[in-house]
Amino acid sequence: MERGQPVWLRSQASRWGWVPAVIHDREEIVIKGITVIKITLRDDPNGGGDAATEAASSPYLDADLHRSNSISGGDGYYADVEPFEVTLTIDIESAERDELEDIKTRDYEATHRVVGGVDDLIGLTHLHEPAILHALRLRYDADIIYTSTGPILIAINPFKSMPLYTDEVMQRYRLEGEHSSSTATKAPSRPGATKKVVDANDGTRLPPHAYQTADDAYRAMMRGIEMSLSGGAARRQKTQRSRSNQIKDKADDMETPTDQSILVSGESGAGKTVTTKIVLNYFAMLSKLAAEAHDGAEKATDQEVEKQVLQSNPILEAFGNARTIRNDNSSRFGKYININFNQTGRLTGASIDTYLLEKVRLIHQKEGERNFHIFYQFLKSATEEEREEFYLSDMQLEDFALVKQSETFERRDMVSDVDMHREMIEAMVSVLRAMT
Repeated sequence: MERGQPVWLRSQASRWGWVPAVIHDREEIVIKGITVIKITLRDDPNGGGDAATEAASSPYLDADLHRSNSISGGDGYYADVEPFEVTLTIDIESAERDELEDIKTRDYEATHRVVGGVDDLIGLTHLHEPAILHALRLRYDADIIYTSTGPILIAINPFKSMPLYTDEVMQRYRLEGEHSSSTATKAPSRPGATKKVVDANDGTRLPPHAYQTADDAYRAMMRGIEMSLSGGAARRQKTQRSRSNQIKDKADDMETPTDQSILVSGESGAGKTVTTKIVLNYFAMLSKLAAEAHDGAEKATDQEVEKQVLQSNPILEAFGNARTIRNDNSSRFGKYININFNQTGRLTGASIDTYLLEKVRLIHQKEGERNFHIFYQFLKSATEEEREEFYLSDMQLEDFALVKQSETFERRDMVSDVDMHREMIEAMVSVLRAMT
């Protein structure tokens, strides 16, 4: 670490946990026979943005009168942090390896082609906590909610509607997936796959998106099916079996490496439920196109299994989701969705396993939270006939101990319980019709 070098300094004074700083002074001293580095750090008013700067122009190498009274050029990121000067003693070896716990190397700010510097965090020059947080913050402020880190997709809930899920956007990622697949295999990945290439300026992939993750899984599945049909999977399984005596003889030789998993995880309110819907919608679109290519558009319309899969969401949400302090549509259970495709890429069915339902919510809700949606939906939507059938007469939500404990009856996300109940009933009728 040299004089004038920009760094990140861990600080409890900032809500971000880190503040941009610059090394104002550096001196090697000896303490009890051990040589260490004594450094003086000052706030960096130009740090945290995306503007070009040079080390030689750092004002901190001059007199105090050059210092700014605001941090990060007034962009608001560090408005709660006052100008500071901190002196620390650090180990030389740790400094050389950039392994200091409270100080991390920061890039000289530059204007990047991509907001935050990269679409994939693996490409960051310094891959550590403050660099990751800073890149994600810049992208989020630019309404870029998706960022890759290797095969993992990071999604930050924007808490507003985004124009990222239109049919046009969906088709762009489908075309990219088909082009990538045909380039890799020299043939379309499924019957009817178009050979049209993606319109990209430099031949690189489209920006990270949930559609991209779903498409990658779908193409990998289709490649596995093709390998299975050509015998490649069977040969590979035979090789794997010979290398490991832990594989039981009862393993089915017809099993193929086609199974793909997408794990959607995150804290409450992160957007897991919505992301799952986005992925399912994308699979439904691919399935419909595969059916049209194989069976013809008219026949495919009559066999829309994908509709039944999508219509399970309103039912699950009604009985398993609730308003919490942080999220108005929080899933209070875990679920595993198993989606089945045939060799043409057509969705043939799905099953949903649920677990760890928060049953205690039935009898107790915290202040500001609600019971499961179904109670509010039904009581607000019940017809006169239903009220008479279930002996509700003119009773309202306030009349039931099951839902009135928290004195919270409405949703904050502008979603109507009446509309959701209607959607749930339609989904139930559709699913029941498909089962008969």
